[in-house]
Amino acid sequence: MDTLVWVRRGSAGTVPGDEREADVTSAPRTEGRRRRLAANGITLAVTEYAGDGPPLLLLHGIGSRAESWWPVLDGLAAHFQLFALDFRGHGASAKPERGYLFPDYAADLADVLDALAIDRPRILGHSLGGLVALEWAKTHPCQAIAIALEDVALRSEPGVLGAFDGWLALASMTRAEAAAAYRQEYPAWSDEDCWRRAESITSTAPGVFVELRADSATNLATGRDRVGDLSGIHSPLLLVHGDRATGSMLVPDDAARLTALVPNARLARVPTAGHTIHRDHPAAFLAAVIPFLTTAAEGD
Repeated sequence: MDTLVWVRRGSAGTVPGDEREADVTSAPRTEGRRRRLAANGITLAVTEYAGDGPPLLLLHGIGSRAESWWPVLDGLAAHFQLFALDFRGHGASAKPERGYLFPDYAADLADVLDALAIDRPRILGHSLGGLVALEWAKTHPCQAIAIALEDVALRSEPGVLGAFDGWLALASMTRAEAAAAYRQEYPAWSDEDCWRRAESITSTAPGVFVELRADSATNLATGRDRVGDLSGIHSPLLLVHGDRATGSMLVPDDAARLTALVPNARLARVPTAGHTIHRDHPAAFLAAVIPFLTTAAEGD
């Protein structure tokens, strides 16, 4: 199944790239159309944005949607044809009762790539989106032309359990209640920004937070991180990250281990950036990812 719905610039449903902060940017100039694809037994929404160059798949963070990429979308569209996925349980995609662990998302991704006839993809993933890209790459170790990751947490830290509880509480509110909560926590946000963030979090399936919280709790109990599982990946990787003091979720030792274990992995640090670099520092973010993805494209 492949149905099309045109997405107008400025339409409702802006969603933050950061799990805790709202996207306060305006809509991009690049227009898109929403495609509904059958994948892994459910229906997923993919917004296609007209652009110049090879295809690039965009994967958002938890509790977000395709629109989270608005701050850098025009810049990326100058180099790539963009396909922004709404993960299962998010945005306009199906929201099954269960099935929100990394292998579920990775299986969805594999089917989406098949449906789009993208055999050797270029992938850009933020947070959850980056982890899904890595999960997919574990079983497709040489298939991607390039994978760019934005501030991906390669281990579960104790504070994340409280974060999951907070997201689940917000997701259980009405939109008006959630908007009021954001307005109180972030008084500098406009009413529109608060409402958009509330619309995002309250439309995310609760199972997203419940299942990934349980997975994180297991990792904490066993001391397991995600780096050791990645040693078989041979596709080029770029991990763009910020600083811990300003909100980055990447543990520096994990970054060093990643580059030691994965032969084609490299790092790019954006000083003073936090977890959502593409929103808070869009120019620096584009300066890091475009040369990497473009060079990989030229080598295809």
